[in-house]
Amino acid sequence: MPNENGLTHEEVLQQLHAGIDMPLEIYEEIIEKYESISNWLDRPDSSISQFDPMVAPQGSVRLGTANRPIAENDEYDVDLICRLNASKYDFTQKSLKEAVGREIIAYASRNGMKKQPENKRRCWTLEYTNARNFHVDVLPCIPDVESYRARLKEAGHAQIADNARVAQQAVAITDDTHERYAVISDDWPSSNPLGYAEWFKEQMAECVAAEKRALFEATRLYDHVEDIPDYKVKTTLQKAVQLLKRHRDSVFGDDPEHKPISIIVTTLAARAYNNETTLVEAISNILERFDEALEEINGVVWVVNPVNPEENFADKWEEIPEKAAAFRKWLKAARHDFGRYLNMLPPHEVPESLRARLGTTLVEKVMDSLRDRAPKVAAPAFITSQNTERAQVMVERVRERGTGSAPWLNLLNLRE
Repeated sequence: MPNENGLTHEEVLQQLHAGIDMPLEIYEEIIEKYESISNWLDRPDSSISQFDPMVAPQGSVRLGTANRPIAENDEYDVDLICRLNASKYDFTQKSLKEAVGREIIAYASRNGMKKQPENKRRCWTLEYTNARNFHVDVLPCIPDVESYRARLKEAGHAQIADNARVAQQAVAITDDTHERYAVISDDWPSSNPLGYAEWFKEQMAECVAAEKRALFEATRLYDHVEDIPDYKVKTTLQKAVQLLKRHRDSVFGDDPEHKPISIIVTTLAARAYNNETTLVEAISNILERFDEALEEINGVVWVVNPVNPEENFADKWEEIPEKAAAFRKWLKAARHDFGRYLNMLPPHEVPESLRARLGTTLVEKVMDSLRDRAPKVAAPAFITSQNTERAQVMVERVRERGTGSAPWLNLLNLRE
């Protein structure tokens, strides 16, 4: 509910999100770049054209959760897959990596790129230096659908195995540390980044459809709603993930080694999301429920990969306890910073801790643009809604609930 000057917590959060979001023109430039790579790999005289190479984004760019870099001179990080329509008997991991690499090196030379592509553990990295700095990681892979489905069914996950939208995206990838890297073998590392993207999209399907309908009605730039690309719309879940990731990045600006990885933040947020239509409700409810998707298996805390339940995204926590402690530290800070603002302060009073985490300059810029509408008197967001019981501070509310319904959370002391 707006105050007399029309300013709300929701409007402030929306403006803050706009300030960290990857601009539309960047998405379109990324599309141009990966289409250019794809066209090069599939040109008539390409050494791998017979395998119908397909290049596509993965990770945060595909999920729509990529942020602007914190510092203006930092690079945009773009992850791509390069899938060849081949089998494990056409290539070893090593020969696949080299085959794609030869063409990537030729592409860089043909386009006058200043830096030679770098051969990393799993991928090839291309450095773009222009008005905007990019580095693009290209991951060679081949389809792995049947093996993926068989493994899942054997482990008792038939429902996921039979989900065609997820299973059909499974791939086998290269890894130069793998013991079978240089020999013909069925034993390849497996992954499913595009299947994960399908799962993530399913968590916000209602909101995606609503956003596309709204854009269609507002612009009439497309013949049909279905013609609107996913990257043209942004849901509350995507925005919430972006704000949480920016907060995390700031918390660990001096300690990137222990920063909770994005796939954990994204997965837990998506599991906690319940089709909230406003950022105020989405962030508040996600942070409240954030750790409920943690599971305990044989005394170990898991963040289960939703498209491969045999994989633990938090597998490093057992080996490196500092990573679990870092997750606990960040979640406590996020609950405090967002909770204090949304539940205790009026819209124009962004607390210093949240300003620092989202970027003091950004917050000041947003508030300056809204200053002429700054409220004289305003109540916290949830006090002005029908859900007055949510007016308690988030951290206190979580503490009061205890760990009775999820005793393994004591392993991380997440309720402290």
